Amino acid sequence: MPAKFRAADATIRWHGTDDSTPSGHSIAVGADSLGTQYVWLFKGDQPIDEAFVGSILVPTRAGQVPTVYGRGGGFAGTAPDTKAALERLAARAAA
Repeated sequence: MPAKFRAADATIRWHGTDDSTPSGHSIAVGADSLGTQYVWLFKGDQPIDEAFVGSILVPTRAGQVPTVYGRGGGFAGTAPDTKAALERLAARAAA
């Protein structure tokens, strides 16, 4: 599925943490092999396949909301903003 992270197919432009990153996690911003822009969430501090928690499809137009996908690439809902989407992914992974 396109929302599933594979390090071999991703171009990461930035990796780290910011004020929206859930505790114990890190995020990466980049694109998949088709050029689709994502924010990926990882458990721990390395953007590797085994640590992948889920992804957020970056909105491309005004008025769009972030679309959230779980570890396997399945739809996990929408969120009002990126911080809420990251929190949703972290909570799903902890459940």
